[in-house]
Amino acid sequence: MLFPFVRRAGCALLIAGSLAAPAFAQTAQPTPEHLALARAVLDFTGAGTSFDGVVPKLLEDARNVILRTRPTLQADLDAAILQLNTKLANRDEELLTSIAKVYASKFSEAELKEIAGFYQSPTGQKMTAALPDVLRESFVFAQDWSRRMSVEVMSQIRAEMAKKGHEI
Repeated sequence: MLFPFVRRAGCALLIAGSLAAPAFAQTAQPTPEHLALARAVLDFTGAGTSFDGVVPKLLEDARNVILRTRPTLQADLDAAILQLNTKLANRDEELLTSIAKVYASKFSEAELKEIAGFYQSPTGQKMTAALPDVLRESFVFAQDWSRRMSVEVMSQIRAEMAKKGHEI
């Protein structure tokens, strides 16, 4: 399914966005050097590779949807998917360029250099390497917490509504 992938990509964007918390906003268009530095930060954080599998996954999902109703198209469809996979291989660059612009709008070149320095340090490299596991394990805790909170919220709503004479 596409949903686990979208969740991972969403987490990557969330992390990228949280790392890009505005320290100061730039109003002018960033210079090419500023954008290159922002893109380097994306690459150092691992966010640049977060979208590597998006296009192949979208193509695979589209293929599966089409084949459910038109199984006789498999050979031609597989050839088209292969061709499109090559044709669309670098389309994630559009997204990464847009994200780099966000970083450049939120951080000065000096700040991006400091961030890049951190991610190039042993601790920054360890963080980049460990982050997927941290997010994966955190997601498991978040799912469990969310389920428990959902039950508790409904229970408390029922109790409060019962006090008002309503049974839910």
